[in-house]
Amino acid sequence: MMHRYNASVRIYHLSDGNPAYSEDGTDLTLIRWMLSLTPAERLKVLQDNISSVYRLKHAGIRTRDNSDSERAS
Repeated sequence: MMHRYNASVRIYHLSDGNPAYSEDGTDLTLIRWMLSLTPAERLKVLQDNISSVYRLKHAGIRTRDNSDSERAS
C-alpha cells in the first residue's frame, strides 16, 4: 500500500517566524542546528551517533550471548 502525503498537516512556526517542519514533515530545527556547527563539530556529532548505535546494536547481542551461556550452565 502506498502512503500519500496528508495535506492537512500543520506547519508549526518558531518564535522567530521560521517553520519548525517542512511540508513533508522534515524537522527543520535539526537541520538549522546542524548547519550552525562547524564541520569538525558536525563530524563529532555524527561519530557520537554512530558509536551510540553500535553500542545499542551490540548490547543486545551480548545480552543474548550471556543468556545462552547461563542456560547452558
